[in-house]
Amino acid sequence: MPALWGRMQGVRPNKPFYRLLDRGFSLSEALVEMQKKYGVSPAKLDLLRQIAELEYPILASLPRQAVSIYVGIPFCPSRCLYCSFPSHSLHELGQERQRFVAALLREIEVLGQQVQRLGFTVDSVYVGGGTPTALQASDLSKILQILKQVLPLPWREFTVEAGRPETLTDEHLSVLVAAGVQRISINPQTKHLETLQLIGRPHSAADIELAVARSRKHFHTLNMDLILGLPGEDLAEVRASTKWVIGLRPENITQHMFSPKRASRFTDEQTAWQAMLPSGELAASMVETTRELLRQAGYHPYYLYRQRNILGGQENVGWTLPGHACRYNMIMISERQHILGLGGGAASKFINADGTLVTHSNPKDVRVYIDRIEALIAKKAVLLAERSE
Repeated sequence: MPALWGRMQGVRPNKPFYRLLDRGFSLSEALVEMQKKYGVSPAKLDLLRQIAELEYPILASLPRQAVSIYVGIPFCPSRCLYCSFPSHSLHELGQERQRFVAALLREIEVLGQQVQRLGFTVDSVYVGGGTPTALQASDLSKILQILKQVLPLPWREFTVEAGRPETLTDEHLSVLVAAGVQRISINPQTKHLETLQLIGRPHSAADIELAVARSRKHFHTLNMDLILGLPGEDLAEVRASTKWVIGLRPENITQHMFSPKRASRFTDEQTAWQAMLPSGELAASMVETTRELLRQAGYHPYYLYRQRNILGGQENVGWTLPGHACRYNMIMISERQHILGLGGGAASKFINADGTLVTHSNPKDVRVYIDRIEALIAKKAVLLAERSE
């Protein structure tokens, strides 16, 4: 099938598009340039247009002397088939949780004080992973509270992922509410039990529904992730999962397309799984079916990114109901604001005056992160100071 994104190789198609808008091109002129330079298909140009209408005005008005904060909690109850995130199963390295929490608290305290000293404001705070709610509720509380204590307030947005429904206990919910968290994620990926068991997620659709019901009244925004193209699933199953998630009425739905990743269990075992993936044509049908259902239900696309080896040359897209677009997601993908990454595997991105980036990543292995914590703090403190006004 034709290359839907033409000659584009990067994971962020919006970046060259928005550079054209920055230069004064109109939306229609920038789309023409994207087609001429890269050969982007009409369908993907239309997707870029829809996203830009919502996203670009927000990005163009970001405060200059601001940072967004990412906190990486590298633990999960188990490791999913497709996962390449910096995350350890509790069975594998759960004994390191206490040492990790101590190191993270130290990193937050020192760098939070640096943010204050340098006069930065904080735009958004995003606690991800892994699964942050895989920590003991008391440890998660310590992390969220020190963030509130040392980082300048107010924040525009405060998000914590609670992707695995089995980790979202009443105690965890109380901790999130007490900390003033505005947005959480509860991620089914699919509604089909056979697929969930296949990919290593020990929950059911009923578990998701219960977690959503328990969370519904506490948070401004609920996100739910869906993955299209999971091994063994066909178009009917994708349609059923999408309708089911829409029926739960989360304010955000993130539509992912399956992407085999080098660091995942899928790649290690790919001879057993490759034949279970959809063709490019079927992947395209899954995307179009899902998007039409989302549009009909009142959702609007607001950010996108691509991944290496993504099925059918497609992309991942965040969808939102009016007034609920996630600032952190837009900032992180667009790379237009400093991001200070704290915790296991967290990536920091420091923006230079000419728009180029300096990146710095914490080690993915939690033991290496713990051992190197003081050097990691010192390096990021310098990088941040070099960009203060």
